[in-house]
Amino acid sequence: MRDMIHNISYRLMVYGTEDEEKVIEALRNVIPGATPERESAEGYHGNPITVLRGRLDRRRALREFMEKFTEVFRGRMDELEDRFDENGNLFLRLDKQKALEGVWEPVRHGDAIHLKIKVEAYPAKREVAVENIRKILE
Repeated sequence: MRDMIHNISYRLMVYGTEDEEKVIEALRNVIPGATPERESAEGYHGNPITVLRGRLDRRRALREFMEKFTEVFRGRMDELEDRFDENGNLFLRLDKQKALEGVWEPVRHGDAIHLKIKVEAYPAKREVAVENIRKILE
């Protein structure tokens, strides 16, 4: 499979009630070898939150991600189509709890692993990116 993505940016929150190591384990079940940066934040009610974020652009790791992505989303392009922006980025949220079990389940809520996947597209347009992902999923 030729390289289909340029990079992946990721972000997720660790709430006070969660074990940060487990949240990182869930992240690594989606992005193997992820080494997130930590940022302290405060929740709406003053509760402490750790924001984990990072970017992946190593070819081998991106290929591993795409192999699993293809396996999970084959035949499910209809679930992804409305998650692309005009620049060809695919925005995906995966359930943190399921990711801890090694399952990739797309969700719409915010307490998730947020992924911004820069899809290879020339020119960098939504239609081109959608078509490139469609080709590998169908």
